[in-house]
Amino acid sequence: MIGYVDIKKAVIDQMNAKVKNISVLANEELSGFKPPAFFVQIIPVTDTPYLDYEEKLLTVNIHYFSAEKTDLANLKMLDQLNLTFFNLIRIGERTITLQHKRHQIIDNVLQFKFDLEFLNDVDVVQINGEWVLITRLDDSLGYTEDTVQLVQDIEIKEV
Repeated sequence: MIGYVDIKKAVIDQMNAKVKNISVLANEELSGFKPPAFFVQIIPVTDTPYLDYEEKLLTVNIHYFSAEKTDLANLKMLDQLNLTFFNLIRIGERTITLQHKRHQIIDNVLQFKFDLEFLNDVDVVQINGEWVLITRLDDSLGYTEDTVQLVQDIEIKEV
């Protein structure tokens, strides 16, 4: 199952492998940094759950703050980002196709965006004819197979 942290890590790793000597900022560092620098934003669009899988759609938004603050510097980086994120991204053991690549330059900051749409498997099991998510027991809280009981029908008698 691919999570948002996995996606952000994969984007940053791919950038670090192809674009050298430019730091990637954390959200908390957006003031007082020294350009050139990147800021990577993961924007969830939809999470649609189904019986045994979920469909995810999200936008990756890479902000580039150039040292020169010129159109030419931004266009050079746009070419580099287009090559870095040409068609595919590897996230863990999976390869996802990039969709709807686009860009804009606002106030000399390049924003390079693309969408990712994929399915995640969800572990489910059928119990008494109903599909339920598999839950993992937390041994540190004292839950074990022997101490946990499933909900059962209770017959109440009036007195």
